[in-house]
Amino acid sequence: MKKLFITHLLFFLIFSLTPVAQQFHDLNGIETESGRTYLLYRIESPSTYSSVYKFDLDTQQDEMIMYGFFYSTPFGTEGKAINDYEFFPNDSVNFMNVGNEINIDFWGTIYRNDSLSFSIPFDMVKVDISKQNPQKVFVGGDHNYLLRSFDGGYTFLMDSSKQFTMLSLSPFNDNIIFGLDGLNRLIKSFDGGNSSILVDTSRVDDIFNSKFLYDSDQQHIYRVNRSYDEYVFSVSNNSGNQFSWTKTFESNLPIYISIDTSLSGVIFLSTGRYIYKSSDYGLTFQVYKTFDNKITGIYKKPNSDILFASTKYKIYKITPDTITVIKSFSVPTSLLNYYPLKIGNKWIYDQTTIVDDFPPQVYFSTIVKEVIRDSVAPNNKKYFVIKEGSNDYFLERIDSTTGNVYRYISGSGFPDDEVLIDDLTLEFGDTVKSFRIGYYMPDGFTTLREITNFTKWGSVRKRKIFETYTLGMPVYSLTDGYGLDSSFYQFDFGYTVNSLRGCVINGIAYGDTVLSVENNENVPMSFVLYQNYPNPFNPSTTISWQSPVGSRQTIKIFDILGREVATLVDEYKEAGFYKIEFNSAQVSRTELASGVYFYRLQAGNFVETKKMMLLK
Repeated sequence: MKKLFITHLLFFLIFSLTPVAQQFHDLNGIETESGRTYLLYRIESPSTYSSVYKFDLDTQQDEMIMYGFFYSTPFGTEGKAINDYEFFPNDSVNFMNVGNEINIDFWGTIYRNDSLSFSIPFDMVKVDISKQNPQKVFVGGDHNYLLRSFDGGYTFLMDSSKQFTMLSLSPFNDNIIFGLDGLNRLIKSFDGGNSSILVDTSRVDDIFNSKFLYDSDQQHIYRVNRSYDEYVFSVSNNSGNQFSWTKTFESNLPIYISIDTSLSGVIFLSTGRYIYKSSDYGLTFQVYKTFDNKITGIYKKPNSDILFASTKYKIYKITPDTITVIKSFSVPTSLLNYYPLKIGNKWIYDQTTIVDDFPPQVYFSTIVKEVIRDSVAPNNKKYFVIKEGSNDYFLERIDSTTGNVYRYISGSGFPDDEVLIDDLTLEFGDTVKSFRIGYYMPDGFTTLREITNFTKWGSVRKRKIFETYTLGMPVYSLTDGYGLDSSFYQFDFGYTVNSLRGCVINGIAYGDTVLSVENNENVPMSFVLYQNYPNPFNPSTTISWQSPVGSRQTIKIFDILGREVATLVDEYKEAGFYKIEFNSAQVSRTELASGVYFYRLQAGNFVETKKMMLLK
């Protein structure tokens, strides 16, 4: 088994081209007889093709106990799914897991710990272990197969006469099994799957994520399933028998549930950003806790007031009065590209302000923002200094572990005088108390409204559009690699729109970044030769540069052999921003062929050369 694991890992390292950010989901837990808690969760891709880890709360260490993967290689697709797993009663070491494996063929698999017990060419979906006799292990397949083991999961028997799609085994009687009939409706067997009766006519569309929990009163059963496009929570008040199931909660987002086996009638349910609590057997729910990001699993520790919850990048320990992060992942570095803060980065916006008057008044202006240096604020944290226009300066930083963007505002009253202006991890359904634009209202918040594409300057990039619910109802958007590309906000008698005209990111210019000296009060701090735009080009392109001092300056074009093709500039120029067009069709010599050319700026002792391409 170790050899197989190493082989799969090598294939993964060689052929996985897009690393998947580490994320938590499917949080669960197990307890020892001494009260020690282990949390169980999946890491990586949010599917069954992900690994399962066990986290020891006492030692704060975790280990991978079930290895799942999925990737494509030049030789085909390979994968190992863990569809379901269960630990043996009062045992924090031994477990069963079922799923499937893909290599040349497709096989449903049953494992005891990391040893293969059984395989068959159909999905293995559910596994349950008898609480009365742990030697009895039940496995349900996706093709009406029910398999049983009588030796603790080492060997399995398949009885072809038991055409039963198992969902759950009762913890109080291992002859009682819930499953599905041919129309995906809930059935109940009283004799281990030999026969069954229909107990609920609602349709189950996702057998993999169907979950049952059993109240300690042995009468109430809680159930989550997906029916059509909705996730549904139902409760039975009569051991799951006919006419006893009632739907009490539904959501278009996944539902997670957990109970305290020591408290009858108490159940916790989460969906989206909310955790709800019911004390009347799931008939009614009240909001218990609210988070900024969507929850991906919950687990209630028995005989305590402790609840655990996971979001994509954090696991929380929750009591009635506190919420504490006990484990976290750094957010993907790719998310930080939506707001690239780096000294020298610059953004130029066309601003339009319309005042509702008679007739309406329209004002146009240009706004320049630039990261000019870094600095340490009175709270002893390091920030980037952003200059906006002539006299406005802002201190901003990104917490790379959380994806939060903060602005320092002295006397704001926020912790460390930091105002949260962005949460780069926001997804649909998330909200956060952030205020990039507008007033800081106690009940205000920002939500992700839309994900679209930014299609300018020869590339297509992901763009996230946010809306802040505060005075002015600001709407703004961040584009991958460019940052803030637009904003809109209202005031009493009008509104203002900012649109990104161009930017300089990591020394590369995009769009129109050139301002004449007359229109720009900022004198450049350094020489910069920008990348030509467009590039590749045919027949013309624009070359831009900036100079912090006056000097004699030349812009010359060379071919790939170093021969001079053209001189575009050869004169004294004052400090400022400049641009010039190069038209390959107007070169006074034979027509230029397609290929690579070079342009060089020389100003005093400063010399810089960049490459461009002519395509015909």
